Amino acid sequence: MQHHILFNICAIFGVATLVIIICKFLKIRYIIGYLITGVLLSPNTSSYFADMQEVEVYAEIGIILLLFTVGLEFSFTNLKKIKNYVLIGGSAQVVFTIALTAGLIGLMMEPSLQESIFWGFLFTLSSTAIVVKTLQDKNMITTPHGKFILAILLFQDIMIVPLMLFTPILAGAGEDPLTSLLWLIGKLILMGGISYLLTRFIILYFLKTAMKVQSQEVFLIATVFLVTGIALLTEQLGLSLALGAFIAGLIIAETDYNRMAISCFLPFRYVFMSFFFISMGMLLNYEIFLTDLGWIVFWTVFSFAVKAVAGTLAVKVMKLEWKTAFAVGFSIAQIDGAVARLTYFLRLSKSKWSPMYVP
Repeated sequence: MQHHILFNICAIFGVATLVIIICKFLKIRYIIGYLITGVLLSPNTSSYFADMQEVEVYAEIGIILLLFTVGLEFSFTNLKKIKNYVLIGGSAQVVFTIALTAGLIGLMMEPSLQESIFWGFLFTLSSTAIVVKTLQDKNMITTPHGKFILAILLFQDIMIVPLMLFTPILAGAGEDPLTSLLWLIGKLILMGGISYLLTRFIILYFLKTAMKVQSQEVFLIATVFLVTGIALLTEQLGLSLALGAFIAGLIIAETDYNRMAISCFLPFRYVFMSFFFISMGMLLNYEIFLTDLGWIVFWTVFSFAVKAVAGTLAVKVMKLEWKTAFAVGFSIAQIDGAVARLTYFLRLSKSKWSPMYVP
C-alpha cells in the first residue's frame, strides 16, 4: 500500500481521540487512554497492525523529545544542585532495590545467589518516560520530590550499561568485569568532556549563526540536528539515546535560546509521546490476563512494595522529609521496559535460569 504510513497514523490518532474522549468523560488519565488505544490496535487484536515498526520509531523520538525538554528546564547549573541526589540517592535506590529483591526472592523461591541478584537487576529500573510525563503534567518536575525522582531516573539510565555488562558475568559467561567497568567510566568521562567543549565553544556559536537567518524554521532544524547528533553519539558510546537527549537539553539551556527551543519542541513532544504510550499498549497481550492473572497480581504487588520501600529509604539516606520520601518511593514503583535488554544479554549467555532461555 503506497500510503500505508498515512493510513496507520490516521487509524492511530482516530482511535486515540475517541478513547481519550471516553477517558475524559470517565475521569481516567490520558496515559491510560493511550495504553488502551495500543491494546485495541495491537497485533493480538488486529492483524492489520502486525508490522507497524514505524510506531516504535515514533515512540523513540517521543522519549528523545521528552528528555530533551526536561534538560532544557534544568541546565547544568541546576543539575549541579542535585548532584548528590544523583550520585548518593541514585546509588542508594539501586543498592536497596537489588538487596530487597534478591533477599525476598531468595527466601520465597530459594534460587542461586546469581539468579537472585539478576532478579534484583530487573526490578531496579523504572520507566523514565511514564514518570517524567506524569510529573510534567502536574507541574511537579521542579518540586523537591520531582528533582529527586529525576535524579534517580538519570542514575538508572547510566546504570543500564553496567547492569547489562554484569548480567552475563552473573551467568558465568562474561568477560573481565574490571575491564568492562573501566570502559564504562572512560565513556562517561569522554561524554563529559565532549559536553563541556560543546557548551563552551561550539553550540552557542552554531546557534548564533543559525539565528542570523532570523527564521524560526531554521532554528528548529538546527536544534533537531544538535539533539539527534548528541543522542546518537551517546548511543555509539554504549549509553542511552534518552541520556544523550537530556545532555543536549542541558547544553542548550546554558544558551540564550532555551525558551525558544522549548516553545518550538512542545507540540512535537506531545505528538510523539503519544506514540510511545500507544506502542507500550501494542506490546501487551491481553490473553495473558486469562492464563496467568495470579502471577500478574503477585509480581505487580511485589514490584510496587519493593520499589516503594527502596525509593523511600534512598530519600531518607539524604535526610529529607518523610513526605518527600513517600512521594519518591511511590512514583518509581514500577519497572522499565529496559529489562528486556537484560534478559536478552542473559539469553546470549545461554544460562538455564534465564527467563528467555532457549536450549
